[in-house]
Formats: sequence, structure tokens, C-alpha cells
Amino acid sequence: MKTILCYGDSNTYGLKSDLQTRYPREVRWTGILQKMLGEEYYVIEEGLGGRTTVWDDPVEDYKNGKKYLLPCLDSHKPLDLVIIMLGTNDLKTRFSVSAFDVSVAMENLVKTILKSDAGIDFQAPQVLLVTPVPIHSVNNPDLDQMLAGAEEKSKMLAPYYEEIAKRNQIHYLNPEGMIEVNDVDGIHYTEKGHRQMAEMMVEKIREIGI
Repeated sequence: MKTILCYGDSNTYGLKSDLQTRYPREVRWTGILQKMLGEEYYVIEEGLGGRTTVWDDPVEDYKNGKKYLLPCLDSHKPLDLVIIMLGTNDLKTRFSVSAFDVSVAMENLVKTILKSDAGIDFQAPQVLLVTPVPIHSVNNPDLDQMLAGAEEKSKMLAPYYEEIAKRNQIHYLNPEGMIEVNDVDGIHYTEKGHRQMAEMMVEKIREIGI
């Protein structure tokens, strides 16, 4: 059996546009991915709303993705593939970081995985780095305050992430323009968006060949 860890934020968790409830397992992209890959694969869902790459959130506790990454890898090893998709929450106004800063933080996480023994035969697992779907502007005063300037920064992440993948010789996926997000917050996937993400992931996993 091949084991795949999906390490992400609220879009991996399956948060709805109300920012409170969650899509059921069979609707979330991870659940659809499991069904599409079949019984020879085990898809582990590790999505946390608000999760950042490396930043401690002064408002929400336990959101630093770096602090939980190694324990998470250890608890689920041996892993054939780690899919990591983070960066959107880093763009909140409270962190005051640039798209470049986010990319440097993401590379820190990638290197952490590659230095681990969480793969098969105590080697590092394969890594698929996914750029978060860019934020779409919506008429939401609270989000405009929390994410001031984030839409533009989110669109700047892809070239940085692609370069990280090349530099570290890992796999890369950019779903920009291919995933439907809701028109309430402009961030979280619709049910259709979750299906689209699962389909993209399946194709990429087949390409990787695990």
C-alpha cells in the first residue's frame, strides 16, 4: 500500500465558506482522491484551518506548520509521498511578510521533509509542492482588513514555489486558474473546486509514478 500525507490548511481540511463547518469526507478533495486512487493507497488528511508555514500566530494558537511537521511525519511514516500546500495564511496582515518571505519559509519546510527519515527504508519521502490557489477579491470588509494586499501577493507565489521545486529536485503543481473558489471569501474551494483539485492531484500522482 502506498501512503500519501496531505499537509495543508483549511482547504485541505475542507472548510466551507461560512468559515465554521466542514465538507464531508466524500466531498473534500482528499476524500475524493482516496476514492479515485483506490484501496492500494492510503491518503492521510492533515489540514488545519489557519495553518502557516513557520509563523506563530499571535491571535490563533497552534497554527505554526513547522512545529507540527516533524511529529506529523514521524507519526505517519513510512510515507511514499508528502503533498504540502501552505502559504495563504502567511499573507494575513498581522504577519507583515512578503511573497518572497513566504517562499523562504516554505523552502524551510521542504528541506525539513527532505532531511527526515519518514520515507520508505528510512529515506526521505517524495515531496509534491503545491502553490495555493490565489486569493480572489470579494466584497468582505473584515477579510479586506485581515488580508490587505494578500490577493496580489498570492499571485506572486507560483514562480517562487516553482523555483523551490527545481532547486530541491521535488515535484511541483500549480493549480492557478483550475480550481473554483467560493464568491463569499474568495479563498475556500466550492464542492466543484474540491473535485477539480482531486482530479489534478490524481493526474500528478500518476505522473510521479508512486
